[in-house]
Amino acid sequence: MFNEFIGQSVCRVIAISGLTVASLAISSNAFAIVSGQVNVGKRTATSKVGGSEKTYAADEYGAGVWLDPIPLVPVAFGASMLVQNWDKDDFGATTTGSELSLDVKGWLPMVPVVTPYAKLSYVLAGTILSETTGLKNKYSVTGTRANIGVLYGILPTVSVAGEFGTGSQQIKVDETTVAGVKVSASSPSYDWKTTSYAVGVNVGF
Repeated sequence: MFNEFIGQSVCRVIAISGLTVASLAISSNAFAIVSGQVNVGKRTATSKVGGSEKTYAADEYGAGVWLDPIPLVPVAFGASMLVQNWDKDDFGATTTGSELSLDVKGWLPMVPVVTPYAKLSYVLAGTILSETTGLKNKYSVTGTRANIGVLYGILPTVSVAGEFGTGSQQIKVDETTVAGVKVSASSPSYDWKTTSYAVGVNVGF
């Protein structure tokens, strides 16, 4: 009877251990040397121009690739690109934007079920182009973004992602074109505070 009890206990321990390892492997991208992620979401921004604060909204699409160069250290380095379609009514014109950034990404690989992560981004090149009849304004965007999110594994190297982010940036007019003629219109920089949320898919290689 004692041997039977010991045998059953060992089997339970092995089963629990196997399930735990399997859940960790599925929920974590710790074993991926390279990972890529695509997102779709919303972004809002607030800025004070001329003393009055205004809020802007956009649909946002993003993609990024990161390299984990040190085995068993959950830190990756890479780059990401964001593309925005800003609400026409907010800018009073058809407005698009893009941001290219360098990223540092870290995650907690030993959390069951999901993998929490954080990402800090420095904007290398950010542009917003606003265009209406006879008038174009080109804005530059600089600064940083910080994001937190979770990955939920659906396959060993494929996860769905949910992400929330904030940005501390500056925006200014770099160029104005009137009736096809470029006008020097560089302006002071204004604070450009952003908030975003997105869902996506992450794949590890």
